[in-house]
Amino acid sequence: MSRRLRVLSFCLLVLCACQRSQPHYIASPAERLQDSLRHRKAAALGDSAQQFLQNGCIILRRGNDAISGMFAQLNTHNQTFSHCGIVFKENNHWMVFHSIGGEDNPDAKLRRETFEQFINLDHNQAFGICCYPMADTTVQTLQQIVHTFYQQQKPFDMSFDLKTNERFYCAEMVYKAFQQALHEDHFFETTKLGGFEYVSTDNLFVHPKAQLQCHVEYP
Repeated sequence: MSRRLRVLSFCLLVLCACQRSQPHYIASPAERLQDSLRHRKAAALGDSAQQFLQNGCIILRRGNDAISGMFAQLNTHNQTFSHCGIVFKENNHWMVFHSIGGEDNPDAKLRRETFEQFINLDHNQAFGICCYPMADTTVQTLQQIVHTFYQQQKPFDMSFDLKTNERFYCAEMVYKAFQQALHEDHFFETTKLGGFEYVSTDNLFVHPKAQLQCHVEYP
């Protein structure tokens, strides 16, 4: 693993420990009112963005914590987003499948949650929707592949090892799901840093065929 990735892994452990020890902050009435208004605006933005959703779209987000900032630094072309997943409509709800670790997902298994939860204002400062033109049969294949990953309870890959398939980090899961569905080993580019090869979030949306349907920055 490159020095930069080793430093990142160490910082993740330190930051997670620090975040758990932070005291609970009690907001004033004025701050609570302002926060309520921000949540209403954010909910409206999320509702409006759903018109751009399609099965198989990549959902991107930028977390509002230091860990997300460090992950964004691994992007070499565009550092707008730090995390990603794939969305499908199930039982009339848009569900995002994504690989994530940390105290918000203690078992570190591939996660399935609603679009609203994924882009929640409490943990994010921005989100985006990126779609690729695909035949309906390809989208169905992609959905089957992602469901298989989910049923296998693929754990999060803290080693960021692209060569293994037992564990996935967020961009790796998207990368390999598309790779299998499209039968194209090199559909997405990878990033090489200090002899270490990985898939960054921007590898998934800085692409000639990418269609960034929306990019929302929360107020």
